[in-house]
Amino acid sequence: MDVVLSVNADRRPDLREAILDNSFQMRRCPGCGSETRLAPQFHYLDQKRGRWIAAWPRERLGDWEAAVEESHQAFDEAFGAAAPAGAQAIGRELSWRVTFGWPALREKVLLAGSGVDDVLIEMVKLALIRAGGPAPLLSAELRLLNLADEELVFGWQDNESSVVVGWRRAPRALLAEIDADPDWVEMRGRIAQSPFADATRLFMPAEV
Repeated sequence: MDVVLSVNADRRPDLREAILDNSFQMRRCPGCGSETRLAPQFHYLDQKRGRWIAAWPRERLGDWEAAVEESHQAFDEAFGAAAPAGAQAIGRELSWRVTFGWPALREKVLLAGSGVDDVLIEMVKLALIRAGGPAPLLSAELRLLNLADEELVFGWQDNESSVVVGWRRAPRALLAEIDADPDWVEMRGRIAQSPFADATRLFMPAEV
């Protein structure tokens, strides 16, 4: 299997679907049939949905600030101040994010172009965690798995295997409720201040 350095979802929509169905970069041993998945480390572009993502292995999470800085430099070179004028015009239509591990990447890919603010999704996660307690597994994080018409479906997803070890659901109307609640304004600012727009960041040492 070739190591992927970039994914263009506009040219290869099948790769976007492979990320969403958790088959991208998965390989099967021809001898024993066991499956392994290469850790993500590539840039993802979906111009149609207005998203650019720097996807990193989960192992970089402890060094997230440096990873964000490297991602910022990469975006600037491709679509920002250091890019040609035509690329800069594309970049002005893109919002960019930084993710660590497959579950986090899948979530951002799912949300891109959905019309749902990914920062609000992180706030809903915090509300669910407050109401429902800690993760059932230390290596699991709460991730949005499906956007239904009336419901948001979340799962406690193991970061190593992507296996869901617990489910949480919330009415989609909760997005508007939290968005209109002044008590959430400060939290929105904390999440949105970094392209690593993930509730996980709030529990990292740099945020203490």
